[in-house]
Amino acid sequence: MANLLETDSIKFWWSDKAMFATFRNMNLFRIHIATVCCVLAFVPSAIAQQPPKQETVEPLKTRMYDVSVRANLLYAGVTAGLRILDLSDVRNPKEVSTVVLPQSATSVVLNDSVAYVAQGPSGVFIVDVSDPKRPSVVSAIETPGAAMMIDLSGDVLAVADGSVGVTLFDITNPKKPWPTGRGQWDGYVRGVRFYLHELYVCAGKTGVVVMEVNEEGHPRLRGSCETGGDARDICFYQKRAFVADGKHGVTVLDISNPDQPDVLEHMPVEDLAHGLAFYEGYLFVADGLDGVGVYEYNAPARLDTVTRLDTKPGYANKVLAANERLFVANDFKGLLVFDIRNPEKPQLLK
Repeated sequence: MANLLETDSIKFWWSDKAMFATFRNMNLFRIHIATVCCVLAFVPSAIAQQPPKQETVEPLKTRMYDVSVRANLLYAGVTAGLRILDLSDVRNPKEVSTVVLPQSATSVVLNDSVAYVAQGPSGVFIVDVSDPKRPSVVSAIETPGAAMMIDLSGDVLAVADGSVGVTLFDITNPKKPWPTGRGQWDGYVRGVRFYLHELYVCAGKTGVVVMEVNEEGHPRLRGSCETGGDARDICFYQKRAFVADGKHGVTVLDISNPDQPDVLEHMPVEDLAHGLAFYEGYLFVADGLDGVGVYEYNAPARLDTVTRLDTKPGYANKVLAANERLFVANDFKGLLVFDIRNPEKPQLLK
């Protein structure tokens, strides 16, 4: 049994299983509530029925796509899956364990004793890391697209799901995640980040879309902004957002009004802006083959080049600034760590 509600600007229909909304004058946005994708609960032992040979896995541990850090442990997305390293001696990291997964891990987010790992066309794997030496997969989510990046706010998991947009899940029980909504646009969604009360979506050529997501994980469109490039990732400082805009470089947005984000400035890069991090007044940009660019931010929107960090041979995919350290997820070369207590003269530690 379906129900229909129609207003001047929006049309909803809903049933026991789903809700759909179409904005007549804004074709870029659609919302689906509830059964928008399939959630699979894996039996952990089933994944390990035919473990790859060690000599096959070892070469796949180096290429790194994303990192998260907690205390002295680093959780890295690598070609083999999820790799956990002990950074007690940051110059000589020690491997703690590796969880071999079907695809390259493009994004890793931690929540209590659980790691959420984006697996592209294989969805999102949920890993119990309460014992880092013996991590185990407890469940997985099959998303309708390709899970490129994930982020968390409370019990809501947002998935940048490639060509199908964003999918949202309730993860109150990590063993039984439940779909709560979806937003879809014309652009290819590679990035999602929660900031304050909104979810910012990097939707490729469409630019940046701002959504409000309530505690139940139900989305509502706030605003959008074309960035001129290929929006891939985003970070924030006060009422500014910095967008990794692909070959277009970095785009600075005014987000003081999330309903109407506005472009303030564009800054070119040498190769391709993949990821970025803001730390103590400085912006660090993962610039692919050209390493990591370091820029000083001067209000209202100016970015001044400070220096560039050489990551060759390799390809800078993502950066994380934490605990006076800059962690670089580097393809080919693996993990690089810089001391950024003086951001104008970062020192290579590893």
